[in-house]
Amino acid sequence: MPRELELKVELTKSDVVRLAGELSVSDLSVGPAATENLRTVYFDTPKHDLRAAGISLRLRRQNGAWLQTVKADQHIVDGISNPVELEAPVAGEEPDLAKIANKKVKRVVQKAVNGTTLNPIFETIVQRTTRKIKAHGSEIEFAIDDGAVSAGEASRELREAELELKAGSADGLLLAAEKLLGDLELKLSTRSKAERGYRLALNKKGANAEPERAGHVRLTRKNTCAQAFSAILESAARQILVNRQAVLETDDPDAVHQLRIGLRRLRSALRALQPLVDCGSLRAFERSARDMGRRVGTLRDADVMISGIKAPMEAAANDKTGFSELHGALVRDRQDKLDEVRAALRGPAWSKLQLYLTLWPRTLEESPELGKPVAKHARKVLCKAWKKSAKLAQDLDRLDAEHRHEMRKALKNLRYQAEFLAPLFGRRDTHRFIEQLKTLQDVFGYINDVRMAPRLVEVQKRHDAGINAARAAAYAVGRHEAEAAHAWRQAPKAWKRLERSPQFWA
Repeated sequence: MPRELELKVELTKSDVVRLAGELSVSDLSVGPAATENLRTVYFDTPKHDLRAAGISLRLRRQNGAWLQTVKADQHIVDGISNPVELEAPVAGEEPDLAKIANKKVKRVVQKAVNGTTLNPIFETIVQRTTRKIKAHGSEIEFAIDDGAVSAGEASRELREAELELKAGSADGLLLAAEKLLGDLELKLSTRSKAERGYRLALNKKGANAEPERAGHVRLTRKNTCAQAFSAILESAARQILVNRQAVLETDDPDAVHQLRIGLRRLRSALRALQPLVDCGSLRAFERSARDMGRRVGTLRDADVMISGIKAPMEAAANDKTGFSELHGALVRDRQDKLDEVRAALRGPAWSKLQLYLTLWPRTLEESPELGKPVAKHARKVLCKAWKKSAKLAQDLDRLDAEHRHEMRKALKNLRYQAEFLAPLFGRRDTHRFIEQLKTLQDVFGYINDVRMAPRLVEVQKRHDAGINAARAAAYAVGRHEAEAAHAWRQAPKAWKRLERSPQFWA
């Protein structure tokens, strides 16, 4: 059945004005603009049985005639839609189910309707400006819609850009999206026009996003590298996109933590891919994730300063003098960092990363190297990650602060790659290895947190928190340094236990 590959982006009024005007973009061939007014009416049964079956049925007035379109599997994930679309001209303003060309889709529609009536539920009226775009040998239709969706007396503005791949590769679609949309405050669509209309008709409201942990990646030894890494990247992208929204909408520190983890998991996946797909776009993707990770990291560090460094020392101290003032300074510092990170998550750097998250994994299907089974490559990836950690561990007792930090990063990379690829190997051995790895990471994580403790003094000075806050900060720093020396003595033992655990990939 015919399928589209579309990227959908929500726009502001100023975005519409700029994009609907003259476009002069290097690396792209941009055709002339064509503008038309479109009225589209969506039909369903009184109980919305078509919607329940995952079908939208619409009639559009176009060029003096009515065009019927049936769409199936049209959910939008992170701005990407890949629906089945069936079009046919009809004689009047009523749907004609006999015109549905695909027998399977027709049966689904007829079963949903099942003798009941089809009625107009909502409609859209937009001014559409379209252009033909060519990029990397790919042909793309670029459409700008400016109008409204209406259901009864309710109405809502509708402004959207859509890039539809007509011919060629996802790589061309990515290039066009980056050149045309990369400097906008990008908001990828999460709902089709049909779903927006239904929500308006049903008077459904949105809700704040909530933090979300990484989802389980389902892999089997039958998967190709392309299939496996598509699933891995999809998991990382979801964790990033959901938690980015939660950071923008809430003050929950866990959203920041999960966003940072998602960015690290993404970079680990891209490193694992690099031996097979060492191309410019992959390196650009990794740099973009690294830069955003550093920005988010400043906010995560501010949260650790409050909950991981100041709070336990305040709880242990007999004299609480100055801790309240120190806490106030840390909270103000966190708010400054939150404002900076939110600005970054709405800015051009995020827009570029978001396009890569959404479109770049689609390019994997176009690489012949990725058609091979994933299991053999997985062993190579894990072996390489293990060797890097083991090399640093040879001088574990004598590692300075910089090399401890390097080993901490190497262990994180090993853990994320082990978790991604664990389903390809025996469950018992992988579980034991990963649990021992987590224990060792906890030691390195605390040591890294203590490296930040002196920032307590910097923060209280910057926010002029007073002499009592300075004393509280100095007390916390001293206590952490003493406890870090004790904690570090656990590292060689934890490493030995990890080293004795079965290297499941071998």
